[in-house]
Amino acid sequence: MLSLRRQAGLTQERLGERAGLDRRAIGRIENGLAPATLDQLGAVARAIGVPLWRLVCDE
Repeated sequence: MLSLRRQAGLTQERLGERAGLDRRAIGRIENGLAPATLDQLGAVARAIGVPLWRLVCDE
């Protein structure tokens, strides 16, 4: 997710705004400190503009 966010030119804060999530939640998900729900992953994928499978198969 981190590399896709960076490729999209988004900060954690901006991605959080677009996805309807808190910036801290984005950070915890990216750092593996908290599992993401399917709903959260879907919101992040839409916010970045990629299909959901890209988040799951990335990195």
